[in-house]
Amino acid sequence: MFDMTTINWLIIGLLAVAILAIGFVIITDGRYFGKRLMFWIYDRFGAAMYSGRSEATRWQQLAGLLDLQGDERILDVGTAVANLPLTLAAQPNFQGRIIGLDWSPKMTAVARKEARRLGLSHQVSLAVGDARRPLPFANNTFNIITCLETLETLPHPDQILREIIRILRPDGILVFSLYKGILTLTAALSLGWYQKQLQSYGLNLQLVEFRPNYDIVIGRRKIETGD
Repeated sequence: MFDMTTINWLIIGLLAVAILAIGFVIITDGRYFGKRLMFWIYDRFGAAMYSGRSEATRWQQLAGLLDLQGDERILDVGTAVANLPLTLAAQPNFQGRIIGLDWSPKMTAVARKEARRLGLSHQVSLAVGDARRPLPFANNTFNIITCLETLETLPHPDQILREIIRILRPDGILVFSLYKGILTLTAALSLGWYQKQLQSYGLNLQLVEFRPNYDIVIGRRKIETGD
């Protein structure tokens, strides 16, 4: 028989283990286990977290790096509340089309409402979809595909990248995030991983310092030059 002191210590121990386990799931973004918990947190609280901040200045910087011509078809994978697509669509002279893809119906609903408020619904479409599944787009559809703070958090990133490459046009551009600092504890993909993967698809890699928590990796097709 256990006395009350022992039982209390057992309860405290179990609570401590549970807290540590939940903390590990959050820090690693559920990549090892607990992905359903992370999906629930993201779906329940994500809209409030992402809607409370605007990254417009940084997305305008990204637009400059990509040298947008204004008629591109762009896909943003893991778009959250579509701050990136809406910022790009609001650029002067941009007449292209942008699709924001996110697995969370709640986030997508918030993004659609914001697109309507800004009068950008004719240029920005929001779709619910899971990047771990085949993407619902035809081959060679997009000029530019961005995937920020998403690829690193999902299992089998090589398979997801292969699907992204499938829907990218031959002269298209890819944009990914490269975690740095404490965020590398979240099972971030390494620069070496990106170099190896992009090279295998015939893409050159450009690394750009971007945000305090991540840089961006830009992949472009190699330009063949004759003698």
